[in-house]
Amino acid sequence: MVIKYCTIIHRDYFQKGANVMIELFDDRLEITSPGRLPKGLKVDEFGTRSLLRNPNIANLMLRIGAIEKMGTGIQRIQKLMSDAGLSPVVFKFSEFVTAVFSRKALQISSEKTVEKTVEKTVEKIINCIYDNPSVTVSEIQKKTGLSRRGIEWQINKLKESGIIHRIGPDKGGRWEIIENQ
Repeated sequence: MVIKYCTIIHRDYFQKGANVMIELFDDRLEITSPGRLPKGLKVDEFGTRSLLRNPNIANLMLRIGAIEKMGTGIQRIQKLMSDAGLSPVVFKFSEFVTAVFSRKALQISSEKTVEKTVEKTVEKIINCIYDNPSVTVSEIQKKTGLSRRGIEWQINKLKESGIIHRIGPDKGGRWEIIENQ
């Protein structure tokens, strides 16, 4: 949300033909806003000192509650990134101001989340089988709330990995958990 309002409040509307650009690359996300730093603001002061380029827009955003305080956006962005365990945003200055977000950190974070979700799903399925070796996919679905396709996919992966084995037919058979993996 902070970035969305920054691109409205801080862009230079006098640069004809220049637009805010959002570019997604394999390793980064870049948000570029038209305009140099406002006169009187030095690069080393960026994020510690506030100088409004468009004070009327900023005041309007403050009054309607779209921003909570003027002059705190960069610090808030960096804090949010830090709190999420992500790399700090890098800012580049030229005729434009560009905020560069590392995607590597975002990918690692989402991969860990996916990994934990898969582990929990597998654990739920294994627990159902352990509690009742004759359990059906429908019963696992009712007990766990997982989707039928997801359960079937995970069961196939567990069978391929040699973690579980089916004894007998689909109807009337049972599961066996292989202890020596």
